[in-house]
Amino acid sequence: MKRPAHWLSASVALLAAALFVCPKPAAANSYTILDLGTANGRNLVGMDTAGDVVISQSYGCGFASFTCYVTYVDGVAGTASSSAPDLVYDDGTPCSSTPTGFNALKKVCNQGVVGLGSVFNPNGNKNGTYIGSGDNLQFLSNGSADQIFLNSVGDLAWTDGAGEEIFEAMDPPGPAVSPIPEPGSLLLVGTGLLWFTAAVRRRANR
Repeated sequence: MKRPAHWLSASVALLAAALFVCPKPAAANSYTILDLGTANGRNLVGMDTAGDVVISQSYGCGFASFTCYVTYVDGVAGTASSSAPDLVYDDGTPCSSTPTGFNALKKVCNQGVVGLGSVFNPNGNKNGTYIGSGDNLQFLSNGSADQIFLNSVGDLAWTDGAGEEIFEAMDPPGPAVSPIPEPGSLLLVGTGLLWFTAAVRRRANR
């Protein structure tokens, strides 16, 4: 006797549902590197949780004071001011230890993430600026890190003294991870897979 076609159709639909509800892994971090201009006569003051970076400079101020401050938002400079902006700085703190295999000249930690400038690494990695957690660090840029700040969402700002330039690495939010299926969904998926297997076997035995 020929089996109704709707059994196979229902099984295929439930299999598709299984693929839909299964969680997907999050993507690896992909940093955007922003060039904030020369480090000559300029210094990092700090950064906030949003990734806004404040730089002090001793030229082009247009004020009676010798030093002025410029805030960079997404790598774009705002208007200079004669006083430091009233931001809630989120710069991280000095790390108590150095990741294995790295010779860190400067290092900063925040919420389990470490940013560092490293040279002459015993593990053979090239000199430059790194970010990551534990001993798993991601290379960002060549050069040094004479000043380095790391906020709690993973944005890093540093002064490359070798190249006389200031940079920021912004960590854009990754894709959301699909929720873990509830027990009822798992039961539905399992039942659908059993129906699908049975339908295939019956068609093969006819």
